[in-house]
Amino acid sequence: METSMNASKKTPACFLRWSVQKVTKGLYAVTATIDGSDYDFVGNFKSIQEAQKAGRRYVSDLLHNSLSGGRLSLRSAKSSRA
Repeated sequence: METSMNASKKTPACFLRWSVQKVTKGLYAVTATIDGSDYDFVGNFKSIQEAQKAGRRYVSDLLHNSLSGGRLSLRSAKSSRA
């Protein structure tokens, strides 16, 4: 018996990305997205290093949450139905 993959079956896509923008001298804002269109505000940070670290941590937390069936997986499923 031969099994084959169904290429037409849709699965939710995941697009993990964060962005750091300089707000003022010594203040950086971080936003993150899991779908490429809706961004979450992560916070304001005093250095670019802190901002990058926060973006990486936020995205990592979203990924870990997804593996346990949390917010990321629910949000991706919603966006794929739209």
